[in-house]
Amino acid sequence: MTDIRPRAAVLATIGALGIATSAYFDWFGDNSPRQIRLEQLLMQPDTNGQATSYWLSMAAPLAVAGAIGVLGTLLLVRLLVWLSFLVGLVTVALWATETAFDVAELQVNDIQPGAWVSLGGLLLLVIGACALRRRRPADAEEAADEEAESDDYLAQLRGAQ
Repeated sequence: MTDIRPRAAVLATIGALGIATSAYFDWFGDNSPRQIRLEQLLMQPDTNGQATSYWLSMAAPLAVAGAIGVLGTLLLVRLLVWLSFLVGLVTVALWATETAFDVAELQVNDIQPGAWVSLGGLLLLVIGACALRRRRPADAEEAADEEAESDDYLAQLRGAQ
């Protein structure tokens, strides 16, 4: 029996990939994270214009968060998964506050699929990060006992036929 929880790793991986892919969808109106300047989120909210390169756009921290999350789930390191979650959460929070201050009347229907994919990815990532822990020895013993009981039951069914 394995000591890790593979379902949690799969959830966290899907969440990390969701965060990374959200960078390629529109978030608000026709704005994609690839068009929003990173400076606009971090230091200068009144900076206008599009990002000159991918690595100077809001998509860069989303891609980095996704890469860290996938790496963390592949290596089964909870710290990396939590770091991925925090980078993604900070990026989404900065975007949300910047958008809320720029737009006078923000409505939920104005938010495009990219923001929803990112929020869903963050939710899956935090669920996976919370559940991605080693099983206690008692849990592993109980799982082994349940598996042995189910094998005995199947053997009894086959013997009855």
